[in-house]
Amino acid sequence: MTTGESIRRPGLVTFSVVLMYIGGIAQIILGILTIFLRYTPEAQSGGIALPITLLGAGMILFGLLVIGLASGVARGSEAARRGATAVMLLGLAFALVDLIVAADGDWSAVIVQSIATVAVVVPQWVGRGRRYFEAC
Repeated sequence: MTTGESIRRPGLVTFSVVLMYIGGIAQIILGILTIFLRYTPEAQSGGIALPITLLGAGMILFGLLVIGLASGVARGSEAARRGATAVMLLGLAFALVDLIVAADGDWSAVIVQSIATVAVVVPQWVGRGRRYFEAC
C-alpha cells in the first residue's frame, strides 16, 4: 500500500462506532437530567443535592469518554479499541453487580448491556474489523 492510500473502515466497525456515539450522547443527556434532579424538594430537604450533582457530572464526563473512544475507534486506534472494550465489559460487570445488589430479579439491564457489548466489541476484534485495526 502506498502512503497516499486510505484504509476503508468496515461497515460493522462503523456500526459499532455509531452505537458508541449514541450511547455517549444518551449518557450525557441522562447526566444533565440527573443534575436537574437536585432541584426537587426531596433532594433539597434530604441534603443530597451535592451528591446528585456530582453523579450527574460524572455521567456527563463518562459520556464524553465514550464519544472520545468512538472517535478513536473510527480512526483505527488500537488504544481506543482496547478502551472501548474495557468500558463495555465494565458496564456489563456493573449491570451484574446491580442485579446482585438489588436482588429484584430484573435481568433487563444485564440483557441489554450484554447485547450492547457484543454489538460494539465483536465487530472490532473479529474478521474485517480485526484486519482494519492491524492495518492502521
